Amino acid sequence: MKIINKKITPENVTRLSKCEIFVFGSNLAGEHAGGAARVAYEKFGAEWGVGSGPTGRCYAIPTMQGDLESIRPYAEEFIEYAKSHPENRFLLTRVGCGIAGFKDEEMAGLFEECKNIPNVSVPEKWKKIFNIWGFYDAEATGQIGLDRDEAPKVINEEVLKDLCRKYRYEIGAHITGRLPRIRIRYVLDDKKFGYADFGDFFMIETDDLYVWHREDTWAEDHNQDMVDCFFHDECEGRGYAVRAIFAGVCTEHRDSDGNMLYTGDVVDVTEKDRDSVMSLALAPAVGTDRSCYCFPLDNHCLSLAMCHESGMKLKKAGTVFFGLDMSEWPVPVWNRALEFNGPFGRTATAEKRAEKRLMAGFTPSFEKDVL
Repeated sequence: MKIINKKITPENVTRLSKCEIFVFGSNLAGEHAGGAARVAYEKFGAEWGVGSGPTGRCYAIPTMQGDLESIRPYAEEFIEYAKSHPENRFLLTRVGCGIAGFKDEEMAGLFEECKNIPNVSVPEKWKKIFNIWGFYDAEATGQIGLDRDEAPKVINEEVLKDLCRKYRYEIGAHITGRLPRIRIRYVLDDKKFGYADFGDFFMIETDDLYVWHREDTWAEDHNQDMVDCFFHDECEGRGYAVRAIFAGVCTEHRDSDGNMLYTGDVVDVTEKDRDSVMSLALAPAVGTDRSCYCFPLDNHCLSLAMCHESGMKLKKAGTVFFGLDMSEWPVPVWNRALEFNGPFGRTATAEKRAEKRLMAGFTPSFEKDVL
């Protein structure tokens, strides 16, 4: 599937998705007789007699009443309107560059702030002008050239859901330039894991995870109903949204061998100057007095920071993702880790501990009778 660049307004707009608004140049009388105004009137419901602001599935910007300064207030009104309606994508056309007779460089200057508004698409010609002015980076996808937002220090499912809601538009439109750098792991099938960066997946209220795939081999697994429900848009050209089992987030910590640690990993922990090994599952502790990545135990947590400070040796041994069933409700990583770590108390037998440690190395697995 070809991924569409949602930051560029098509030269000829023939249809609108559920969330798209057609932005055109008009006259104050709202007589939509030619150019983009006629398209707005005939195709997208612009009302005759409405020359400024929202109308039908459109937004009108008067450009025929005078010089650039007479247009500026209307451009500023549009910018504020777009910012206050993040659920919509505004297809800004070359307003004022047709019958009104203004140059593209002149009109683009009035919409300079659109560089900071992810849900405003601009004409290809203006995008090139913005690029010359340094408003966009050099990526072929036309991402916004601004610094990325900072990622939370500790991430669990609740944090991910909040972030997906916050960046709902950017995820659906595949505008990833400002998204925080977060990498997750998911169960691809019963033999291996997949990995996705924030922007290439979304998590809904039930903790169900959906990952975007571009390959047409995923077409049959695509869930368009979930896309419509979450994004309130078709997200045409975005890819195929496929349900997956969430299998942890990258902690940016490594074990003693240099392997990156994810929540849900089972780690062999060896105390300094001792030979005894504890196999413990890693989880995120969020919302407590001290948020951290840690090994949850019966009545306390052993944080990764504490392990490093104490000189403990950490060696990745597997994950808690075994005995899985795609039809079951999602289980939080914290719960999986606590369940794995719990039997290491007084009632656990050596045989039981060895059995779980063994199965951790054969994951992911959908076999329900592994234990």
